[in-house]
Amino acid sequence: MKKIIYMPTCILLLLAALVGCKKDAVVDGGLSNENVNMTTYDFLKNHNRQLFDTTLMIIDKAGMKDLINSSGTFFVPNDYAIANFITVKQTEARIKSEKLNYTLDSLFKYFTPKMLRDSMGIYFIPQRVTRDGLDDNGSIYLTSTMNSSALVALDVTFNDRYLSGTITNPPQYMAFVKIIGDRDVRSGTGWAGWADPTGDRRKNDVRDRCQTTGIITTTGVVHVLSNSHAWTFKQLLP
Repeated sequence: MKKIIYMPTCILLLLAALVGCKKDAVVDGGLSNENVNMTTYDFLKNHNRQLFDTTLMIIDKAGMKDLINSSGTFFVPNDYAIANFITVKQTEARIKSEKLNYTLDSLFKYFTPKMLRDSMGIYFIPQRVTRDGLDDNGSIYLTSTMNSSALVALDVTFNDRYLSGTITNPPQYMAFVKIIGDRDVRSGTGWAGWADPTGDRRKNDVRDRCQTTGIITTTGVVHVLSNSHAWTFKQLLP
């Protein structure tokens, strides 16, 4: 009797797992469509996973809604990017004293609206930027923050599948680069193949990949930076 009960139970569990997998497979809504029938701001506000709530708080406090909705390209730092920034600031604070904290409230306490605009403005380019025409050398664009420019390039990744011959063309990700001092020069392949012309590693440009690219809203273009990005390209300095 135990065997007769056991086998159908296993089959039911297997079927339940398969049904669960099918649900997960279509959670993105099916086939990709680059066009969304809403403004850039509304696209971020209505994202089904609410990945931009904190980003929008900064945009609102900075009074940047009209800018974000103007014709141009927004390389969006999501909520993870803001959290990563706060983590670095918290670490810096704890180096000074274990009693110090840095939270989102701290950010809004110490950042004036102008500071928020300047910090978020480095991600907005007042012209359309798409993958078309980009290469691994990249192009430099002025951002909406005064005296700030960014490099946008295709980052070629020579991963194991390419090196083993499984795929014939290496993956190319869109990269968003903060230029520090002079633009880095190429000395090899991949990200590690770029370095500041002075040889000072502290002056190396800082770059991050986009995890989603080419979203066309009714007002502009949206590219979403990776979850590992830290807002303002914040790094813990040695």
